[in-house]
Amino acid sequence: MNDTYTVMKAVNNNVVICKKEDGGEAVFIGKGIGFGRRQGQVFDSSSYDKVYALVNEQEREQYYRLTQQEPEETMLMIHEALTTIHEAIGRQLNERVHFALTQHLVLALQRTRDETEIQNPFLTETKWLYYDTYAVAEEVVDFIYRRTGLRLPDAEIGFITLHIQSAVRHPDRHEPDLTTRCVHYAEEKLGVTFDRQHPAFQQLVQYIRMLAETPVAHRTEEVDRQIDSLLKESHPSCYTISRNIIRMLEKAGGSKAEARSYNQLVLHLLSAAGTN
Repeated sequence: MNDTYTVMKAVNNNVVICKKEDGGEAVFIGKGIGFGRRQGQVFDSSSYDKVYALVNEQEREQYYRLTQQEPEETMLMIHEALTTIHEAIGRQLNERVHFALTQHLVLALQRTRDETEIQNPFLTETKWLYYDTYAVAEEVVDFIYRRTGLRLPDAEIGFITLHIQSAVRHPDRHEPDLTTRCVHYAEEKLGVTFDRQHPAFQQLVQYIRMLAETPVAHRTEEVDRQIDSLLKESHPSCYTISRNIIRMLEKAGGSKAEARSYNQLVLHLLSAAGTN
């Protein structure tokens, strides 16, 4: 954002509330941008590095309230931590994600100080489903540790990963809870709990995710129909579960799967269940 604004208020040394000529407002966040600022001064965000603007009214007001509740040093540290995400993904976070992550990190720091235990049942899936994004989240946690001496637990890394992923994912890709729902459905119907650390389980989730994002397109051959009939007869439960999972994916994405996709999903389910 390179528009020129007029300073309404310097909240602290690092947060400035400004107004544009047309009446639009923005909260600017950046190291030292509020130092010596007075009401009525011109503020040009392009003259600063690593400045972030919140223009949306809801995010702007919520962020302002956070600055009243949290120490200035904490808010600046979080802003700098989020800058590491900008640099890693090559783009700024949108306002919704920026504020959601800021709020999450404030609460994560409070929970860590209070030694409040937090559970993340999808941590394993998140870690290897979004390996690259998870690595970025680890960088954020390492940065916070270097600045505060507080080490956020792995559960928080998983949640941070999902926040970042929501900012970088392709708009047509499905949320991770779709894959998770498919896995939980299979576990419930099979009466098992998959071993999250086993390669067979990881391959199962990778295949479900692939079907959700890019359905396999190929011509159904006679051998596929024969295998389809064989699996339907020899493993009716897994076959039915596979068909229902694919229907869930089709409903979410609107693409039809071929017989070979059913067959491969049955085999992945059998393999994952066999590790239990």
